[in-house]
Amino acid sequence: MNVIKKIKIKLTILLLGNKKKHKNISLKDVKTVLLSPKDALGDTLISFSHARQLKKMYPSAKIGIVSTERNKNFIELVNRKEKVVDEIVDRKKIIKQRKKWDLLLDFKDQINTKRLIWTKLLAPKIIISFGKDKEGHYFNRKNIKIYDFVTVMPINSHIVDYLMYSELAKYFKIEKEIPKLELSQQEILKMEKNWNLAEKKVKILLAPQGNDRCIEVEEMAKLFNEINFENIKIIMSKTAGSEKYFEKLTSLLKNDIDISLSKSFSIEEYINFLASSDIVVGVDSASVHIACALKKPVLSFYANNEVNLYRWSPVPDKNVDNLQVISNISGTQNDLYDFPMEDAIKWLNFEISKIYGQSQSER
Repeated sequence: MNVIKKIKIKLTILLLGNKKKHKNISLKDVKTVLLSPKDALGDTLISFSHARQLKKMYPSAKIGIVSTERNKNFIELVNRKEKVVDEIVDRKKIIKQRKKWDLLLDFKDQINTKRLIWTKLLAPKIIISFGKDKEGHYFNRKNIKIYDFVTVMPINSHIVDYLMYSELAKYFKIEKEIPKLELSQQEILKMEKNWNLAEKKVKILLAPQGNDRCIEVEEMAKLFNEINFENIKIIMSKTAGSEKYFEKLTSLLKNDIDISLSKSFSIEEYINFLASSDIVVGVDSASVHIACALKKPVLSFYANNEVNLYRWSPVPDKNVDNLQVISNISGTQNDLYDFPMEDAIKWLNFEISKIYGQSQSER
């Protein structure tokens, strides 16, 4: 590291790396709380579980959530019916929020100059950090003193339970809140037309790819080639690079399997389309968590990574069927191969049979 950069870092720490500590802090006396989650859809969805917990702790408080271009529309959709969040705060317009928040819950990880400037402009009274620290980085919790409380999570904790391990737990009995999502039935019915069904079939939404991961296409083909029923329709969600994946998948599937690639949807359209499905089959991604929040039967595929399994396993409704299939090979969260497909095949055939049987009895 050159001398100029070292000087810049020291100046940044001096100017932005410290915060006035309020004496005799009591987290009972909080009137406004701002959630600042990572802006991935999964993290954003979980933040609404935290918002519900906060509403129970502080029934009269104003609850806000920070939005970016990436998650703003999703926040608006999740909040539309439930209205647990009182204010959506544009991250780029933070100067308008200066000194308006008693408590900031910061879920972001690595500290950088932009974050320090943003926090300095916001100037909340109290900050609780939930993010991971990068020891050895030139900005870390040893030299950045802007947090009043730092929450260190046990390795076996799920992200939905983070508040239970925070300073807040010393003041309140915090109950678990699993993700949930309420949508307009009218909007769901609009998106259901995209299945293009001339007859009754079990609608399976396939989401084999996440932002930076996907399940091996050969294993996905093996799953669907072992389905014992013809009365199914599979639509694969369209994401970056999905055309190549879909082309290879269809080349490995039996000719009589009814499968297609979805249209390009907006976030809101995609979620309503997902809600119109009967079963969701997906890799570790936002689609799995959204499907669980919508109380859909979910078949999910996860890498054999202990930390990620504890933190990001699906949290389904207890009354809805769900199977999480874990790779036989230990590795990173992106090592999505070598799955025990026999379990997945058995579960999926059972679900198809049950859902189709229910639809026949309703006629």
